[in-house]
Amino acid sequence: MSDTVRRDADDFEGHSHSWFSWRELSAVDWNAPCTDGPSRYWVRRWSRTHEGSLLPEGLAALPDELYDSAAAKFGEGNIAPSRWPADGELLLGNEVYRPVVPAYRDLVPTDGPWQPVWNVMGTLSELHGEDNVRLVVWFGG
Repeated sequence: MSDTVRRDADDFEGHSHSWFSWRELSAVDWNAPCTDGPSRYWVRRWSRTHEGSLLPEGLAALPDELYDSAAAKFGEGNIAPSRWPADGELLLGNEVYRPVVPAYRDLVPTDGPWQPVWNVMGTLSELHGEDNVRLVVWFGG
């Protein structure tokens, strides 16, 4: 890290910081699950078609209006999707919400907002080496 970044990191009042080299990021198995079981915060959202079948719409945070439904259906202490039964699901209009074990790719899609960062890091690693290109992240407190 540069002296400026190191100084800013020392003065940062957030939780902590970390970094990843391009070698580490390019070795990630993006299809591997990133939790040991169903996520506490994320659900898989499905939309019902006109024919009645369900199409996956991707990962979503559980909408606030479903917390009461989760408590009524699964019990007051089981509102987090990670505590629902394996076949648990909640309905909201034409959408169905089910627990999910997310993969890293669900959280960082190939064509998502991180794509420009990966492109630049890949190019820089070709010029300077995989271990000499890092992404430094800070976590707010």
